[in-house]
Amino acid sequence: MFTEALNLRLGVSGQNITQTAATAAEQNMILDDVMAMVELDSFRYTGLGPKDGRAYVCSAFVTALWKAAGLFDPYEINAAEFTPGDVYRMNFFSTAPRPEACVEADPDLPFCQVAGKYRQVLPGFNTIAPYSNMNERCPSIAPAFYRPDGC
Repeated sequence: MFTEALNLRLGVSGQNITQTAATAAEQNMILDDVMAMVELDSFRYTGLGPKDGRAYVCSAFVTALWKAAGLFDPYEINAAEFTPGDVYRMNFFSTAPRPEACVEADPDLPFCQVAGKYRQVLPGFNTIAPYSNMNERCPSIAPAFYRPDGC
């Protein structure tokens, strides 16, 4: 899967890691540059069968659903570039007053959490409006995953 991802980014197929590095070098890039390229929604991986559709991690799946539903219109976005934090930060959530059961469970949360031993904390919840190519050029370095304003 790793080399296939590099192949897709370079517009080639069937190259091993050595060949991929050579192709990148021909384009004045190193493998780090290729790995940093945007994961396009149009990429299709071969994998093992049987297959019954696209394969997304949870945040990309939610983003792809929102994209299909038109929430990102008229913007261009690639669902695979979204992390769980990007999903909960989108300003797609209701700002209507929370039901009483939610307020009783936790009066300070801006969203509804009625169960669970631990309080869910979602910094920046519901604060980012969509824009074209969002999350495609933003750094995110573990463990803090700091992202500058505008990402």
